[in-house]
Order: sequence, then structure tokens, then C-alpha cells
Amino acid sequence: MVCIAERVLEADPAQIWTLVADPGRVGEWAAVETVGFMGSELPKTGHVVFVRTRRWQRPSRARRIEVEQWEAGSRYRCKLQPTRLVKAASFDVEVHPEVTSGGVATRVKLTQRVEAPTAAAGILRWYFDRRLETTLDRIERTSR
Repeated sequence: MVCIAERVLEADPAQIWTLVADPGRVGEWAAVETVGFMGSELPKTGHVVFVRTRRWQRPSRARRIEVEQWEAGSRYRCKLQPTRLVKAASFDVEVHPEVTSGGVATRVKLTQRVEAPTAAAGILRWYFDRRLETTLDRIERTSR
């Protein structure tokens, strides 16, 4: 299953990239909180981030997210730790400049790929579609 959300934001591409590429700022735009990360200050392939989805969750229950692909300034893909319902999952972030009548804007594309049991696919699709749109809303608000 693949879910995609895409939007053009009236913001500088470098500003958006700085926001979405910083592991310490992921909690500003995603529905997670960074617990810690392993690797250099600037992410690259192999970099690992640990996040929790609930603030009251113990840090030891944080989920592992590993950067699988990294193209500085434009895109990256992260592999998410499997769960009971989701056998495999990845999350892509793409940031591209776009010329508009008002100047330069930013096209942000979020892609969630999930391998899940067929019985759960309908509910999970609705959940991930909604979550991606909410994430774009948060990126837009934070970039202002």
C-alpha cells in the first residue's frame, strides 16, 4: 500500500529542508517526539533516529527509524521498525523548489509505503492518508 500527500507551500525550499532534515526538529512537524539519534549531526544513509509516538511513552519503547536513502537538499527515505500490524514500512520526504507568480515556493511530497495484512489495509490507508495531510499542515504552520 502506498499513500501520498503533496502540497505547494509559500516558503523558501532551504527553510523547509532545514526543518524536515533535522532529526532534533522532527517533533515540530511529525506526530512523534525525537528520543535520540545515532550518527553524525547531519543525517545520511545509515543514520538512525529513535522516536516515540506518545509523550508518556518510556524512551526504551521508542521506535527505530533508519535513513535508507539521502539526497541532501531534496529527498530522503526512512525505513520504520515493524509493528504487529505493519510488517514493513518506509516514509519518504521530498522538497523541491517551484516557481510561482509570487516568486519561489516549495513542493513538499510525503510518501508512506506499508506492507500490512489485507484485512487491515482499508483502515490503515485511511489512517496514513489522514496522517500525511496532518503532517503537511504542521510543516506549513511551522514554516511560517
